[in-house]
Amino acid sequence: MADEHRTGVLGDGLRAQQAGDHGEAERLLRQAVADGEPDAGYYLGELLIELDRSAEAVDVLRAAVDGGDLDALIPLGNALWDQGDVAGAEANYREAADRGELAAGHNLGLLLYDLGRLEEAIALWRTTVAIGETEHRLLANALADTGEVEAAEALFREGAAKGDAEALVDLGALLQDESRLDEAEAVLREAIAAGGLEAYAFLASVLRLEERIDEAEAVLREGAEREVATAETQLANHLSDVDPGSAEAEALYRRAAEHGDDEAYNNLGVLLWDQGRVHDAELAFRAGAALGDDLAVANLAGLLEERRG
Repeated sequence: MADEHRTGVLGDGLRAQQAGDHGEAERLLRQAVADGEPDAGYYLGELLIELDRSAEAVDVLRAAVDGGDLDALIPLGNALWDQGDVAGAEANYREAADRGELAAGHNLGLLLYDLGRLEEAIALWRTTVAIGETEHRLLANALADTGEVEAAEALFREGAAKGDAEALVDLGALLQDESRLDEAEAVLREAIAAGGLEAYAFLASVLRLEERIDEAEAVLREGAEREVATAETQLANHLSDVDPGSAEAEALYRRAAEHGDDEAYNNLGVLLWDQGRVHDAELAFRAGAALGDDLAVANLAGLLEERRG
């Protein structure tokens, strides 16, 4: 739904959103909804999703759909999925797809993949990849999960040829899984050069498999210097294995958590627990548990049980 050159209150709200003034944007978009401006509910719902207020977005977007704005079906599906209503999300995506909304097939594929319904996701993505709505690597990963390794590799390479550095990362990971380590190393180094920074962690894993431990640590240090969270976590894992009291490992886990690796909290908690810093370990496990890390939940339960004696 294009928003260029919008006028009136709705246009002002969209420009405020683009400028990062979310409070003013919400005020103006709510006014536009109250004034009955076309598409206002769609854009207000999208803003609320962006602000992690999907529960509010559901009501706004459902009202927009009921009012005849069927473009709101996809964001309504997104908001319902955020709220855990996967059946409702699927129904809205399918209705949008039946209307010819190509993006709905992409989103529905993501939902089905997340639910483990891989064959259905693959069938959808074969179409959406062909028309450019889905990245090659998403379909390739689904194919790899079902054992279609050759087809997955071909798609990763096709995506990489189109400039997708993340496709190179995933290709390197696939080659590692297939024990084609020399090829994996070459591809992962190419991925890093192309900006696929998650390749640092995979490249270090390949080097460790070849027992090139010093090279692996050097790669992880380079990734950590570039604030790649997975590299920071893996480097911390390596350092804590060498020295369970490593202050550098603790600092790296904390940095990794700040940079978006939710699992780093659990690893930090284990490190602190092993050091006897039970209160600090509990805080780390609680932070990880709040982000949905099952290992952090289990370790928090174990720590509390140990404390109770």
